[in-house]
Amino acid sequence: MNISLVIVDQPIVTSTIPLERPASVRRHLPLASNLGWMLPEYIVGPENETLRYLFGDSSLGHLEQLSPIVFYGDKEVGKTALSITLAVSWARSTSLRPLCFTNGKSFVADFSAAVEIDDLDSFRSRHRACKLLLIDDLEDLAQAPASQIELVATLDVMAEQSRPVIVTLNRLPSTITGFSSALSSRLSGGFSVPLLKPRPITLEKLVPALVQTIDSKLPTGPLVELCVRLSAKNLSVPDVHKVILLAAQNKNAAGEVDMHVVGLLAQQLFSGTGPTLPSIAKVVARKMQVRLVEMRGATRQANIVRARGLAILLSRKLTSSSLQKIGEFFGGRDHSTVIHACRKTEKLLDSDSELANLMQEVQAEVLQA
Repeated sequence: MNISLVIVDQPIVTSTIPLERPASVRRHLPLASNLGWMLPEYIVGPENETLRYLFGDSSLGHLEQLSPIVFYGDKEVGKTALSITLAVSWARSTSLRPLCFTNGKSFVADFSAAVEIDDLDSFRSRHRACKLLLIDDLEDLAQAPASQIELVATLDVMAEQSRPVIVTLNRLPSTITGFSSALSSRLSGGFSVPLLKPRPITLEKLVPALVQTIDSKLPTGPLVELCVRLSAKNLSVPDVHKVILLAAQNKNAAGEVDMHVVGLLAQQLFSGTGPTLPSIAKVVARKMQVRLVEMRGATRQANIVRARGLAILLSRKLTSSSLQKIGEFFGGRDHSTVIHACRKTEKLLDSDSELANLMQEVQAEVLQA
């Protein structure tokens, strides 16, 4: 009997996971980064295919069979947002509560405090009586051997009672120096989920979604092309957000964006060689023949104000610095003053050809530095 194998190419698709961020998370994890919630949904590309299985209906109601679930990967890949979403989705699916949300630093600090006041019962009750335990940034236990022993015992209790545990780490447990073999073996006995930064196919969905949150009139196609070219630099979602912000900051009055400039700025940003507030201020001061100390001070002389306005506008366009940081650099001004200076200078550029030429010269010099 001849058996032939027919291989059918499957289309590469992306899907989404609606993200959850309940009030309990904001209360228990106040230091959790907002970056994971830049979008209401997590876009799942082929690089993170495992998530489709984990968040599927067949898995979601039976997380205890996969426990402990370990999300691991670099910073800014969405570990915190996804782990919390998984926990909340599980609770909704099973109607089981309470959930316990904590992180590595808090676990160590709370355990030490409980030992100090001889109140381990309360600590253990909180972490072992819950229906689901989530510990974010567990690598912070690496230098806390006593806390690791406590956690191993807690994991054993949760396993005996068929209660799921979710943790996030920057690497696989077995590769973290300082983790005991007992802790590593227990964490490695569950379901490990590697999270990777978006590939080009995912960027094609991610960039338009982020554009909508910043400025829907930005040129989506060119921004997708730019981010795909930059993807060799292993862009995270916040990195893509920064590229789109650069485009928004470089949009002229007619709504046009110089993508060549945005590309140069993005390349410099990710290589750590981009323009800085001091470098922009120095070039403007030299070109306009004013003293840097006066431009950064409170002087209201017309030529100083003109130079300061140009430096502030270029700082806004050519750096990722916040309005607050720009204001602080230029004499401790508040964000509303920075916005006013940008708008006033942009209006002047329409009628002052000399200032417009100076702006082009300064921009060319700082980008080539």
